[in-house]
Amino acid sequence: QPQDVDLLLDGGGSLLHHAITLVNEEAVKFLLLNNANPNLANARGSTPLHLATEKHMKTLAELLLGRRSTNVNAKDEDQYTALHWAAQNGDEAITRLLLDRGAAINETDGQGRTPAHVACQHGQENVFRVLLSRGADVQVKGKDNWTALHLAAWQGHLGIVKLLIKQAGADVDGQTTDGRTPLHLASQRGQYRAARILIELGADVHMRSAGLNTPLHVAAETGHTSTSRLLIKHQADIHAQNTQGLTPLHLA
Repeated sequence: QPQDVDLLLDGGGSLLHHAITLVNEEAVKFLLLNNANPNLANARGSTPLHLATEKHMKTLAELLLGRRSTNVNAKDEDQYTALHWAAQNGDEAITRLLLDRGAAINETDGQGRTPAHVACQHGQENVFRVLLSRGADVQVKGKDNWTALHLAAWQGHLGIVKLLIKQAGADVDGQTTDGRTPLHLASQRGQYRAARILIELGADVHMRSAGLNTPLHVAAETGHTSTSRLLIKHQADIHAQNTQGLTPLHLA
């Protein structure tokens, strides 16, 4: 019956959620034709559009977005929009589709991350390029003041690190709440190649975090020898003292 199109099933999903999970295009068309509500959320707060995006189903996403009432910026329990999911999954086609249909490019999730943050964290360079070309703001600071560059450096995504600094004008020495720069984060993780690129692109090896630690302090403390050597080669001070009076030599 048409009046039952918005029936919620066990688990909190609607018939539309179910049709998308089963990749049943005809059922999705039928339900939308009978005015099924495209914005109902399941137990995880996901709308049918979230599900279609999560599962890389562009055709179904297009059907849903064909309805004017579909909320392209609906958020799930993690405050992810469909665009956050497309960015995390590296789905360039759905990213373009969502942006064409008015998705908010700088919308933030529960941790203050934009879709660009998420693409950088997950190494999805293709989607990041699309977001950049559509005007994504890479200076947005998420939780603890982490920028997209902090996330890319932490994860060691080299292509994205280069893109952020060379094309997007990201602040190479931007500091998190506790004073860590992208170079501190790359050094802490032993992301040697990311650290090398950051230095080549102008990162300051003498920057201090909240405890007055330099990138060399954190590289030495975490036992990343090659990264430590790289920093020393670029004039990092082996005698620099942190707030506890410790030098990188003490921490090695």
